[in-house]
Amino acid sequence: MKRTQQLTPGAAHLIGLVFVAVGILPMLAAFGIGPLGRADINGPPWVGFAAGAIFSSAGLALIAGPQSPLAGGLFGVLALAGLAAIGNWVAFGAGQRACSGNISLPWLWSASDFSGLACRIPFGFGALITDAFLCWMIVSVLQKALGGPPRLARLLKAAEWLILASLAPILLLLLVMAISSAAVAAVKTRWTTGAWPRNEEFIARQKARGLLDRLGRKPPPDELK
Repeated sequence: MKRTQQLTPGAAHLIGLVFVAVGILPMLAAFGIGPLGRADINGPPWVGFAAGAIFSSAGLALIAGPQSPLAGGLFGVLALAGLAAIGNWVAFGAGQRACSGNISLPWLWSASDFSGLACRIPFGFGALITDAFLCWMIVSVLQKALGGPPRLARLLKAAEWLILASLAPILLLLLVMAISSAAVAAVKTRWTTGAWPRNEEFIARQKARGLLDRLGRKPPPDELK
């Protein structure tokens, strides 16, 4: 297996400093300081501060690197907390919400503006997923601070199940889309050829395996795959 190439400490520090510098601007804008002002923030001032903190924390996590895993984990928690705070505010906070974007599906593409629940619901799913990952990261960092496994193993397992539960609606939607696409393709094949699609290779492999079983022989290892 090829080893994953990692950034050198110098490159990680440089990229991290760029992220910190980018994050400082919206953080200062929350206080009306610098080239950006509070009017440039699409929301209350703390949203600009949180958005900047995401970049700055991510940059500090890069600077900490593998040499300081605990510090990197703490900065990672701060970055994810900022992302979760903004997502939860958009999805569940008070006031009106207006979003713009596009929908791109195999059979549908459109671009439009959304408001109300049409804006809140997508952010709500994203916020719940981010919250679940934030819980997992907090427990993971605490576990690392306490000396690693098996400490907090049950909490970490619960956080993993929380992530799976938050992803369940999206996974279910993808499954329904995959089944629907396969069904449409099968009906199209039936319509054009008069026969349902068959996996001939799989059928031949199963027939060969059944014949070998009747002869009392085990199939070769490559056929068991």
